[in-house]
Amino acid sequence: MAGPHAAPAAVKAAGRDPWQVALLACYALLLLLMVYPLGQLLVSSLRGSGGGLTLEHFARFFALRYYRVALEHSLYIGAMATLFATLLGVPLAVAVTRWGVPGRSALRALAVLPLVSPPFIGAYSWILLLGRNGWITRTLEGMGIHLGTIYGPVGIILALSLNLYPFVFLLVAASLNSIDRSLEEAAANLGSTPWRTFRTVTVPLLTPAILGGALLVFLTALADFGTPMIIGEQYVVLPTLIYSLFVNEMGSQPAMAGTASLVLLGCTTVVLLGERWYTGRRSYIMSGLRPPLPRAVPRWLRAASAALTYGIVGVSLIPAAVVIVTSFFPSTGPIMRPGFSLENYSTLFYTVPGAMFNSFFLSGVSTLICVILGVVIGYLLVRRASRLTAGLDGLLVVPYAVPGTVFAVALIAAFGAPLPFLPEGLGRKLILTGTVFILIVSYVIRRLPYAVRGVAAVLHHLEPAVEEASVSLGASPWKTFRQVTLPLMVPGIISGAVMTWVQVISEISSTILLYFGAWSTMSVVIYLQVLSDNFGTAAAASTILLAAVFIPLLALNLWQGERAEQLV
Repeated sequence: MAGPHAAPAAVKAAGRDPWQVALLACYALLLLLMVYPLGQLLVSSLRGSGGGLTLEHFARFFALRYYRVALEHSLYIGAMATLFATLLGVPLAVAVTRWGVPGRSALRALAVLPLVSPPFIGAYSWILLLGRNGWITRTLEGMGIHLGTIYGPVGIILALSLNLYPFVFLLVAASLNSIDRSLEEAAANLGSTPWRTFRTVTVPLLTPAILGGALLVFLTALADFGTPMIIGEQYVVLPTLIYSLFVNEMGSQPAMAGTASLVLLGCTTVVLLGERWYTGRRSYIMSGLRPPLPRAVPRWLRAASAALTYGIVGVSLIPAAVVIVTSFFPSTGPIMRPGFSLENYSTLFYTVPGAMFNSFFLSGVSTLICVILGVVIGYLLVRRASRLTAGLDGLLVVPYAVPGTVFAVALIAAFGAPLPFLPEGLGRKLILTGTVFILIVSYVIRRLPYAVRGVAAVLHHLEPAVEEASVSLGASPWKTFRQVTLPLMVPGIISGAVMTWVQVISEISSTILLYFGAWSTMSVVIYLQVLSDNFGTAAAASTILLAAVFIPLLALNLWQGERAEQLV
């Protein structure tokens, strides 16, 4: 049988390899739209008032207490959200996979939903419940019980922890299902108690999964803009600091916004590299030939674990339920009255119909571009593996570490003026600020990895011999790709497209800096309506956004089952 590189060799021998052109084009695209903006962000933060390079902006950042406090707040929020998400996710994974909790399939599906729900909607929901005029707050005050404020770090941590714990749950559950049970059986045969076996055998094997989930929670919490902006009030974190610095410095060089952005980017990079270093210095390889089975546990423990798991998942779904229910309540500003009415939806469609069109249009266009690029890049990474494609794969890691506010400032720094390396006329045509194209660029670059990973995951499981047989029978490489490979990639393409759509349509961190009046989106409308205390309109917009997120995800889950959960 021919080797996996026989088809590429045959193509090169024939002197026809369009994939090399595609590879160079992808490099050029990422260098122009990702590397160049981040480089310009670095230059802007290092440029002094006289035009020379200086570290005065970084010195000012760390010298002024206001900036240092924002950094401390960000690290604190990230650490606390990570801690509580881990404390929720790990026991949930153990109970679902090991203790035979009833309804495990439903629990696994429901536990994914908070992850794809925009975090800022959760923050808004907790305001409706525990805010100054919240339902629970008013009820308890009527009984003489006064709760502490939900605004500030408490509310931010609560919203983020309940939104992000599925990262930990999904990774730890997958790891628990892959552990070879012979290891735990051997420990039991040597006299180890179940608790000691779990502590000394199982937990060390779960370390990569726990750290991986915790890393995702920390990076997401550190970069989140919407939650602290809605429920944080005066509690400033780096993403909200970057926003205020940029808005306040419009019309001049936003040097401190760029400096704060680089500090935030530095934090995410250090954490990412630290996790890679720690897990890389240990070996966690096992055969996995005998996956574990649910254990027989005492009835009281099974009941307690069922109460715990359903309680965690139920509480995490409260924000979505509250938003949907309150969207049908008659409202006047922040006051919502019991009853049923479509008044909020009528107001929404009357006042901001363009925002809904913008969200669906921008998400559709961005998803389509991501799918096209994802098909090309995914094929290159798997079927044309080389040092060049490895470099391309490395570039695709960058969007994971770059927060939305940081990338927005980078795009403005890069494309707010004519590109210096192009002729003046062409350079002026590529001024993207104030246009819809800068939003599309931000969405595509930040969410492209979802489409690429979806395609690559399918290709890794496809035997190259099918394509080699097509080429050996005289079909051209393009015909082989179009009629043989592409149809086999459809599941990965659709999965990647759904996840790209879900992430783009709920994006706010970069949109809030890049949009202009004619191109506001539903996430921006929700944010502005909450700030204006128009809770009814915000609830209606949030419900539409949740439907736009959940319906495609539900369709994907019905089509691909457990594989959809693994992709999420």
